[in-house]
Amino acid sequence: NEEETMTFDSRLLNKEYIGYQKVRINPGNFVDKRAVFKSLSYTDEEYQVELESLRKKFIDFLEVCRQHGTAVRIGTNHGSLSDRIMSRYGDTPDGMVEATMEYLRVCRDIHFDNVVISLKSSDCQVMVDAVRLLVKTMEQENMNFPLHLGVTEAGEGEDGRIRSAVGIGTLLNEGIGDTIRVSLTEAPEAEI
Repeated sequence: NEEETMTFDSRLLNKEYIGYQKVRINPGNFVDKRAVFKSLSYTDEEYQVELESLRKKFIDFLEVCRQHGTAVRIGTNHGSLSDRIMSRYGDTPDGMVEATMEYLRVCRDIHFDNVVISLKSSDCQVMVDAVRLLVKTMEQENMNFPLHLGVTEAGEGEDGRIRSAVGIGTLLNEGIGDTIRVSLTEAPEAEI
């Protein structure tokens, strides 16, 4: 239930926030610092150290979720990829997919399956390409998690509805997607 989803921060570890059925984390800023759009250079060893830090913090989070029966939405936004990901993969669907897969691999490794994924962009083509690539990558790694589809900041009025219909509809027509949300920049009553 979207209304019962919250974005994770350190307060989740406090008991007062544990009653949520699902929490959303954004790979772009869950462990990595929010992007300041500077190019970073990592050796493979330094990059691996960053991944180990991500893994440890995410496992701690997942164990709290497991303890309380809380589902997790890994919600990757094109507009908030970390500098670490953008420096290695660019501001691309590849970057969105790798940012997501880093977290999914941890979920798989510790057998945490109460997960749904969303990859959103305000650019329909980027969203469609990223979701297609994610499905292909998950298949290659023997993963199958439900997908929540949407075009973020789709706009308002007819334009927002058309952009959402094109992005979401393209994927649904291919048999991809489990839930949808049409996010419009107008009164919430207008959202589908």
